[in-house]
Amino acid sequence: MVELTDSSQAMADETLEWAQNADLILIPGLGDFTATPPNQYLETIREAHQRGAVVASLCSGAFVLAQTGLLDGLTATTHWALTDELASRFLEINVDPAVLFVGESRVWTSAGVAAGIDLSIHLIGQFCGSSVASTIARSMVMAPHRTGGQAQFLTTPVAVKHGDGQAMMTVRTLMMKDPTRTLTLSDFAGEACMSERTFLRHFLAETGSTPHQWAMSWRIDEACKLLEESHGSIAEVSAAVGFGTPVTFRQRFRVLKGVSPMEYRQAFRKPE
Repeated sequence: MVELTDSSQAMADETLEWAQNADLILIPGLGDFTATPPNQYLETIREAHQRGAVVASLCSGAFVLAQTGLLDGLTATTHWALTDELASRFLEINVDPAVLFVGESRVWTSAGVAAGIDLSIHLIGQFCGSSVASTIARSMVMAPHRTGGQAQFLTTPVAVKHGDGQAMMTVRTLMMKDPTRTLTLSDFAGEACMSERTFLRHFLAETGSTPHQWAMSWRIDEACKLLEESHGSIAEVSAAVGFGTPVTFRQRFRVLKGVSPMEYRQAFRKPE
């Protein structure tokens, strides 16, 4: 149990004894995901799971769950901005940055705030049945299960690993100049006054991907903007970002974003 203080901080009004009989322990997100909780909290979570309780984390709460050791050897997730950190700190965990929530062996983790609601609805369904879960979801004006994973919520950043970024900037400049144009490695290399082999080597060093992979991600991100802001049909959006056919566009969009272009538009279209 918690109560809000005048400073809007959540303060516990019960001791850890309640956890001895809890069927579910839910770990909230942390203000500081690098913090190490006192061992008594970690031990309480372990003991609850050992006697059969379900344990689950919301967003950065996965870092607390990871410190209990209960996620070792399992698949887990957290907010997409923290998945690399979780994977690097806890090597025994298989971190999946794509899913909204995931669980096995009575241990669950979820992505951001909304995904935490998704997981909560799912757990209500497990404990109370799908009818109760659906009723609660409708009362919150949300679907009992959202389509797709975290991929639909993020753009595809291309980091410059080292160097001046000349090769990557060449690709970006040509793509922005005419998104509908089909560009080849020869086009990029010629613009940069390099041989194809040299250009490819530089691009890989700067971004960790090939020009084709980078261009594909860039086209999909540009398509996302059009789906959010324009009234163009899927075919028109497809042509505007350089895809030969709407079929190819839909296929590549689903691969990178986890949902169809239409599903993305329905979820992210800006209100008039």
